[in-house]
Amino acid sequence: MRKNWAAWVMLGLGALLLLAFFLHNGHSPFPRCYFHEWTGLYCAGCGTTRATYAQLDGRFADAFRFNPLWVILLPIIALGIIGWVRGIRLEVGPRGAWMLGGIVLSFMVLRNCPVWPFTLLAPP
Repeated sequence: MRKNWAAWVMLGLGALLLLAFFLHNGHSPFPRCYFHEWTGLYCAGCGTTRATYAQLDGRFADAFRFNPLWVILLPIIALGIIGWVRGIRLEVGPRGAWMLGGIVLSFMVLRNCPVWPFTLLAPP
């Protein structure tokens, strides 16, 4: 798979172009968040699509407002993918996986707290 990195990059760019096209025309090909529909609470991923779209438009402050965790983790994910394509093995280990899970779970809990600094984490 590493030898076909150019095809993966082109596929990713094509997906981003489709996302930009659909969202610029007011259509969304993505389903609504079922967790939010069923519980009324925001999951850790709520606002990620809008944040990605805002980043594609260069509106980084809006992207951070939609989902700050996604904006912070996206460069780390991108570096991990670039490292994987280049054959660099990144060791996260069980401790790192548990830490990442704890961060995501904590973000999900905090963004649903109805107290001032945490209300800033809820998507508009």
